[in-house]
Amino acid sequence: MRATIEKATLGVIVAGLVLHIYTAVFKSQGGPSIFLLALGLASMIPYGLAYLVGTRSKTAAAGLGAACACLAGDLFMHYSVFVTPKGSTAALGLLFMPVWNLFLIGPSGAIVGWTIHRALQRADDAP
Repeated sequence: MRATIEKATLGVIVAGLVLHIYTAVFKSQGGPSIFLLALGLASMIPYGLAYLVGTRSKTAAAGLGAACACLAGDLFMHYSVFVTPKGSTAALGLLFMPVWNLFLIGPSGAIVGWTIHRALQRADDAP
């Protein structure tokens, strides 16, 4: 079961990486730059931490929850910036999303993943 959860976590992380590469290569204006590279790396830090949590903790589901939450947040931000922008400052969300993922969304997803895993474990252990 743990190996399956770790593979799912890795799949979600790869999806996040693909989203950020797509954004940097196809949606950015002005061509490649150090700024885009730094933003891409910063955007991947929460996914790296989700991978570490998933592989180093007792409960791999916490890492899966964190990665899924980060991807959901990034997809929402991508949608709100590139599909339905509400104003000229919508793109600022792309700058702040890595911080939100790192300190709020990722940890919240990890807690939800861990809680669901514990609830399922207890249901299996119940007579």
